[in-house]
Amino acid sequence: MGQYECHVFVCTSGETCPTQGDTERFVKILRDGARQAGKQSAVRVNKAGCFSQCGHGPMIVIYPDDVWYGGVQESDLEEILTSHILGGRPVERLRYRPGVPGANKMSDEEIARAAESRAPRSDAGQGPAAWKRVCARADVPANGMKQFSVDGVDVLMVNAGDAFVACQAMCPHEAVPLEEGIHDGSTLTCMEHMWQFDLKTGAPLGDAQEGLKEYRLKEEHGDLYIALEG
Repeated sequence: MGQYECHVFVCTSGETCPTQGDTERFVKILRDGARQAGKQSAVRVNKAGCFSQCGHGPMIVIYPDDVWYGGVQESDLEEILTSHILGGRPVERLRYRPGVPGANKMSDEEIARAAESRAPRSDAGQGPAAWKRVCARADVPANGMKQFSVDGVDVLMVNAGDAFVACQAMCPHEAVPLEEGIHDGSTLTCMEHMWQFDLKTGAPLGDAQEGLKEYRLKEEHGDLYIALEG
């Protein structure tokens, strides 16, 4: 074992990560959490430069596990801290697995589209999130997809093999059910006009001009829940 049981790197000075989240604050939150847990001697949280994965952030990398997280939001930090940094269990829903070794930067156009897709909608609810049961995890076949209705909202549940993803059920292009498409664990493809989306972030890929709305998801006792804004 090296000098630390867990060494955490947060991209704070890359080209895009600092614009996608307050990554300086991420560092403070994780350091404070490690200290409050009495693990300041075992856990090291460092600011880091660019990981050459621009557009997929904010990004955090944890060693010695060599686990990469992408699209991290401040609301995810508590789970990363308690489950992985302190508990040794990676947060599968946040893992970054692009399937491309080495540098994997989005183009400027893709970054701009991803930022637009993440921007809050003007009609977004302002109240607290309400967790709603969608289905049992067994209801979604391995490496498959299935559409459900939750309080009148059509939601697509995707079994990506090592994690589940919840997103809008219809393609934003021509409202074709995405359940009829395909995915490879990282990219979701609508077969109608071949629009593609990043499963992890919902960002548009290739010719797609609009991203997908994704929902926070959790599992309890074998059931899957999503957060609907109240």
